[in-house]
Amino acid sequence: MAISGAAELIAQMAPADAHTGPQIREWAGQISHSAAVIERLIRDLLDLGACENGRLQVRARRDDITVLVRSVTGAFQPAATAAGVTLEADFPVASLTATFDGDRLRRVLSNIVHNAISFTPRGGSIRIAAVRHGMDVVVSVADSGVGIPPAELPTIFDRFRHGYATPGAGLGLGLYIARWIVEAHGGRLWAHSEVGRGSTFSFTLPT
Repeated sequence: MAISGAAELIAQMAPADAHTGPQIREWAGQISHSAAVIERLIRDLLDLGACENGRLQVRARRDDITVLVRSVTGAFQPAATAAGVTLEADFPVASLTATFDGDRLRRVLSNIVHNAISFTPRGGSIRIAAVRHGMDVVVSVADSGVGIPPAELPTIFDRFRHGYATPGAGLGLGLYIARWIVEAHGGRLWAHSEVGRGSTFSFTLPT
């Protein structure tokens, strides 16, 4: 969006001197972050309406899910490094063909990985895996984070759910919309967790 572009331009044009340059670049970074938050909120609200009015569009085609997983892993490496967390992807075979909408599935996986980074302490680890299971491909994100209390686990996919599902600013719609997207593919999304020992979020895709 235009705000992010302007913030990036401000950062690039900041003076090179050590007095004002770093401060201007820091402010530009804050503007860019705030713009990203606003953009995510708008996208969540638009998708919420599409989900609940039966207008969620999924343009699925057969493709290699490992390519998407590697792309998301690479995109989140800087955030994981900054958080002091190890982020890795693991595949038992070179490629895994499934039927999915790349843009929609990228959002699902990005939301889960973002949550995992937010709730995994420094020194922890996150592993993304994709395996074939019968007629499905199962993608999972396992972290060594704080875990989810048993009382909260049944409600983490609810609409406007705040708590584990909403790290930082947000409407509590990320996992709710993710479940809609996965189910629109004919799959399912679920989670296992233990307090103090981490969480694993998994979803299936038809092959």
